[in-house]
Amino acid sequence: MPGLLNAPAPASSPPPTAAMAAGRGGIWSSKRDVITFDQLQKFWSELPFQARQELLRIDKQTLFEQARRNLYCSRCNGLLLEGFSQIVMYGKSLQQEGAGVHLSDRAGSASRALSDSESDDAQDPLVHPWGGLAATRDGILTLVDYFINARSLKALQNVFDSARAREHERELLYPDACGGGGRGWISQGMTNYGRGHGTRDTCALHTARLSCDTLVDFWSALGEETRTLLLRMKEEDFIERLMYRFDSKRFCRDCRRNVIREFKELKELKRMRRELRCTSWFCVADAAFQYEVSEDMVQADWHQSFTDTVGTYHHFEWAIGTAEGKSDILEFEDVGMNGKVQASGLDLGGLSSCFITLRAWKLDGRCTELSVKAHALKGKPCVHRRLMIGDGFVTITKGESIRSFFEHAEEAEEEDDDAMDKDGNELDGDGARPQKHAKSPELAREFLLDAATVIFKEQVEKAFREGTARQNAHSIFVSLALKLLEIVFILLAKKSSQLRSRLNFLKKKKMKNVKKKREEKEENKRAREKA
Repeated sequence: MPGLLNAPAPASSPPPTAAMAAGRGGIWSSKRDVITFDQLQKFWSELPFQARQELLRIDKQTLFEQARRNLYCSRCNGLLLEGFSQIVMYGKSLQQEGAGVHLSDRAGSASRALSDSESDDAQDPLVHPWGGLAATRDGILTLVDYFINARSLKALQNVFDSARAREHERELLYPDACGGGGRGWISQGMTNYGRGHGTRDTCALHTARLSCDTLVDFWSALGEETRTLLLRMKEEDFIERLMYRFDSKRFCRDCRRNVIREFKELKELKRMRRELRCTSWFCVADAAFQYEVSEDMVQADWHQSFTDTVGTYHHFEWAIGTAEGKSDILEFEDVGMNGKVQASGLDLGGLSSCFITLRAWKLDGRCTELSVKAHALKGKPCVHRRLMIGDGFVTITKGESIRSFFEHAEEAEEEDDDAMDKDGNELDGDGARPQKHAKSPELAREFLLDAATVIFKEQVEKAFREGTARQNAHSIFVSLALKLLEIVFILLAKKSSQLRSRLNFLKKKKMKNVKKKREEKEENKRAREKA
């Protein structure tokens, strides 16, 4: 078996797992000739329960001194600190439920009552959430009683072997992250930390760019409630990130004002409980009256905009054109006092925009003219169908699919990268993609949706990184703590063996001296008798 325990495996035992096999040649492999399994078993079996408790203990300071020597990045180190609090809270929660580990007192005595299911979990360190670790009330790490009470040393061996298997699995999952065994990660070129502190960069686990496939896999594993929370953000947090994107894209004051205006209009729509009738073909953002435009149909509804028509208005006329006030698509048509009209069989698919003009003729001959614009989306998503602002929160929908959502965000990020040179300067020469601005309402809405998609993708990435970093830190915590317990055990066992050998040597030497003195005494006696 790997590590410090080297008992011969019985013929009927199953072969070790790949992870455990990879642990062969662990930190104690070089000590195999120093102390044998039989010596360890003898040392363990002669220890009473209380002595075992006193032996298998490490304090918080010892654990984190080792963590500091391993030079973990600042974020991973912080998560390790959280891990210590979590294991104490875990024990307390089990105690409160009446089915968990009762935390031991400062003297080290413990009274643990495990339910059947909890006992089963505690007996398998690979299943136990903390690998068989437990914490006392005063913040000392030890093992659950099952392993301390075990007569055979193989129970303890199983704990330490499982820790190596856990560490091997962690290295496979997070090869570029901070890890155990002194394999910390720090930035290149740093000469020293000074007093063991200083600025430490983060490891790749917190900074590596995530692929769409990774994010989609992460998303598919989430519950619906978590997904909803990840696509929702406080308004002030969203504005803060939006301002950061303004700065990164070097938006001028006018462009910023245009985007903020569109943001406020979206917020006003929510407050007024108005719903725009945007389609997959055209965005209809004007609020003079309700309208809807598709590739072959236009619908207009102004009855809510002209509520007092009786005795005031004579008739209404409407038209459709390629510019404001024009009627080159549909000539002006008198519709009487109707407040809702529709035109079908049109060919609007090739237009970049179209305008609906309404003329309201009063009884005195005067005319009120209103015009609204429909902007062609050209396959792009519409901000009104994707972004909702209200009640202090900003919410975005994923659109057609979560993959298309992440791909849209990637495209927006690539535009940012393409618009800047390697020194961060704006590119506007030949062959470079021109920097996007928000001079028009349509461009402002497009930028707002692009920015929102990137912002919420970053929120999903943050959740993924935090989750994986916590998993990595948890595995580091368990492996590091159990490795230190293993060190404590083997050193004390070795000292005990050395002390036993020393005592045996002294005993033999004493017996030899006694025998020698007895022989000398008898020889002197025989000499006197001869005389």
